[in-house]
Amino acid sequence: MKNLFSFRVVAAFIVIILICLGLMVYSGATGRSNPVSDGIGVVMAPLQKGVTKVANVISQGRAYFEGYDALEEENAELKKKVSELEQKERDADIALEENDRLRSLLGIQERNRSFKLQTAEVIARSPGEWATTISLDKGSNQGIAVNDLVITEEGNMVGYVSNVAPTYCDVTTVIDTNMQAGALVTRTREAAIAEGDYTLMSEGNLRLSYLEPDSDVVIGDTVETSGRGGVFPKGIMIGTIERVVPEDNGISNYAVIKPFVNVEKITNVAIITDFEVNE
Repeated sequence: MKNLFSFRVVAAFIVIILICLGLMVYSGATGRSNPVSDGIGVVMAPLQKGVTKVANVISQGRAYFEGYDALEEENAELKKKVSELEQKERDADIALEENDRLRSLLGIQERNRSFKLQTAEVIARSPGEWATTISLDKGSNQGIAVNDLVITEEGNMVGYVSNVAPTYCDVTTVIDTNMQAGALVTRTREAAIAEGDYTLMSEGNLRLSYLEPDSDVVIGDTVETSGRGGVFPKGIMIGTIERVVPEDNGISNYAVIKPFVNVEKITNVAIITDFEVNE
């Protein structure tokens, strides 16, 4: 039985070989494809088409993801460059602002050659019902002392140093109820006292007290420090007259001063740490 099976296998194999040889001879003699090849081609064509489509889809998908990764990398690089350019622009703006501040301070020193100035930045604000103070980032380590006058970069009065620590100081502003300074009306040279007022503080204003009943002060006049007593330097601009009001006693008048500085918005100042007293 076993020999019979082996014989059949060998016979089948020989038949297959003969058929293949015959097909080869047929193809060579006629120059055409043989029927078996055609049949196999017909059967395999749809499969080959499907395989080709799958290969194309895989190739396109790979190209898409490779392109997406490249776009992501390019986008990240562009964002980095934009961020660097924005930082450079900010640095340039800061440099320009600093340059403008230095020019302003230089102008102040040219007009007041005895002034020794220390620049500072506002680091805190303490608005309250009775007081309006600010804190600066300079203190006794930088030579700051109590009663040093604080001004804007344009030379207008901000207030005076009322408390000093090694690395910071507190400033009583021009509208604070504790503020008091000798003052002059620029046009008439009339002497008075510029001081904070509880009622006016909420308006962002202060008052010019002890004006004579026949005072020639008018709306729009400017007010500056008088230098009286030598505590503050002379000629620092405080503000403009907004209105003139009779005192309740009827003996004198006072004027409302609109300060040149807005203490709620100021960010950079200069501190006059030394000056020559000119009586």
